[in-house]
Amino acid sequence: MKFGLSIPTLTGYPRATEPEGASRRRYEMSYEICQLAEDLGFELVTIGQHRFTPENIDSPSPMVTLGALAARTNNVRLCTNIMLLATHNAVEVAEQAAVVDEISGGRLTLGIGIGHRKYEFAGAGLDIKDRLPRLEEAVELIRQAWSGEPLEFDGRFYKLSGTQVTPRPVQRPGIPIWYGALADAAISRAARIGDGWLTENVESIYSLGPKAVRYREDAAANGRPAVVALNRRIGIGPTRDHVESIYLPPVLDRIRIYVKNGVTFGDAAFMDKLASSERIGLEDMPKGQLISGTPEDCIDAVRQCKEEVDPEWLICDFGRGAHDGEFERLRAAIELFGREVMPEFR
Repeated sequence: MKFGLSIPTLTGYPRATEPEGASRRRYEMSYEICQLAEDLGFELVTIGQHRFTPENIDSPSPMVTLGALAARTNNVRLCTNIMLLATHNAVEVAEQAAVVDEISGGRLTLGIGIGHRKYEFAGAGLDIKDRLPRLEEAVELIRQAWSGEPLEFDGRFYKLSGTQVTPRPVQRPGIPIWYGALADAAISRAARIGDGWLTENVESIYSLGPKAVRYREDAAANGRPAVVALNRRIGIGPTRDHVESIYLPPVLDRIRIYVKNGVTFGDAAFMDKLASSERIGLEDMPKGQLISGTPEDCIDAVRQCKEEVDPEWLICDFGRGAHDGEFERLRAAIELFGREVMPEFR
């Protein structure tokens, strides 16, 4: 099992309250975290995407950011986690990804997802109802574009004859494509058209374990590679009290947003506490959803991830932390995990 790190790029202040000059500093902090990750032995860094969200500082152009990270690193792999592929022109994605693969010397993985926010499709002038066939057609087109041969493509959304996409990626036959999926049908799709499966970071490892088995079986039946990339939220500190006071509150705020959007968590007692004003501690969190606590606690939790899901990759999300004292706390947590937890699994 290898370790990846979710880079907290373009996060921190709400857009409306960001101080003047802070935007460049956000990028500089991202470069710093990426270089730290490489030094600590993380073998993958990821950048997410959301579009048309002026109230938040999200990344609408992950390929641009990955290009900057590629030029500042030597060995770590780079991944979109995830790119909303169906909201983009597939030919342009093929070109941009190939350029980043060139800059990095063949270190890119294209992580894609279908998306669910209507305004992200509307902002691109697209109908969200077409997202599934548009995504599948885009994957087919991108793979053909990376072949180096002129395109002859007669699809519903793309019709091309003689177009040759350049450059060709460094990686042969092309850049790996990982598919972000939560629902069973989407996981089956990942096994059919993808080279890997990016899990959600909110689902318990105990329910993900059987899904990982089915995913690998389906991938084998479709003649596809089967890579499981397990996304997990990480909260680590020298004591459990430290984690509960510093790390847990923003995680709970994020979970409340998931619940508001219809995601449920299997633990009824936890759901009741979440809806009340009662104190929630680490002991109240649903089992198998977080890697949190002291380094020893986190080692035990990572072992459980390995036993239940057996992922090829564990991608760690330590939070946003891009302003005030949060950045130093974020950096300290990543260092503690890299120095005290990861060596146990090498």
